[in-house]
Amino acid sequence: MLISFLVFVFGLFLVLGAYLLATLGTDAKRTRLRNRLSEALLHSAHTEDIEVVLARNELMSEIPWINRSLIRLQAALHLKQMLDQADLHVTPSRLVMFSGMAGMLAALAVSVISVSILLPLGAGLVAASLPFAHVWWKRKKRFEAFLENLPDALDLMSRALSAGHAFSEALHMVSAEMPEPIAGEFRKAYEEQNLGLSLKLAMDNLTQRIPLLDLRMCVTAIMIQRETGGNLAEILEKVAHTIRERFRIMGDLKTLTTSSRMSAWLLCGLPIFVTIVITFMNPDYMAILWKDQRGHYLIAAAMLLQITGMLIVRKILDIKI
Repeated sequence: MLISFLVFVFGLFLVLGAYLLATLGTDAKRTRLRNRLSEALLHSAHTEDIEVVLARNELMSEIPWINRSLIRLQAALHLKQMLDQADLHVTPSRLVMFSGMAGMLAALAVSVISVSILLPLGAGLVAASLPFAHVWWKRKKRFEAFLENLPDALDLMSRALSAGHAFSEALHMVSAEMPEPIAGEFRKAYEEQNLGLSLKLAMDNLTQRIPLLDLRMCVTAIMIQRETGGNLAEILEKVAHTIRERFRIMGDLKTLTTSSRMSAWLLCGLPIFVTIVITFMNPDYMAILWKDQRGHYLIAAAMLLQITGMLIVRKILDIKI
């Protein structure tokens, strides 16, 4: 076991060393490119931020040949989009590397106390999924923060349009006065318009970065008004009122289903809690699950059924409005 551990550690450091050598080899090139970009944008402070952001957002990996390969993969593009939506400045290749390292370390740690391959494999898969779960959680929280401030942003745009400002100026006011993340997303739409993109494409890009139903509804109303005419300020005010009503109904539903949700999650967590308590109180009673091959199969089946039950409960409690 000690020899296997030393071989694993040596291989891990070998891979990390190769990765660092490959990335450090491009540092000089990136520094020269950054200096040239800074000189070119020295007299144009307005476009500096958006150009730097666009250049950074195209990067899939610090290693050039890996970057060229990942750009052709649809899965890598989807992962890059999720990282951008979560506002995490990590390349897809680095996220995958973190995931692989976490999985290998967890599998190695569990293999020290288990002779079966199932438990290390399960622990490795769970640990490898944690970085992706973190990205999903950050993305979800960012969308919630965006949606929370969307009605206020629409009211601000409505007041700006009623005061006689242009729609692009209303976008700029939201980017200047509203908090993040809604300010940053509207700032990107405003900058895209200034760089020559049409309003429709800028709004389409906004809905791709923030794929929320309420935002799509707002953008659709804006596009219809631009084609058919009408009072855009009044439309935005009504959309903001509709979103607030949805928030109110969602709050009422959460209040009415609080006891049911608590009961469901208690039922999901009860088997895990009982297993841990019995293991500490009477280790010999639970030893067959950890030391016998058949016990490992039972643990794997129990974990699979537990995860399935949690997903079913989550689906039942997820009420769409």
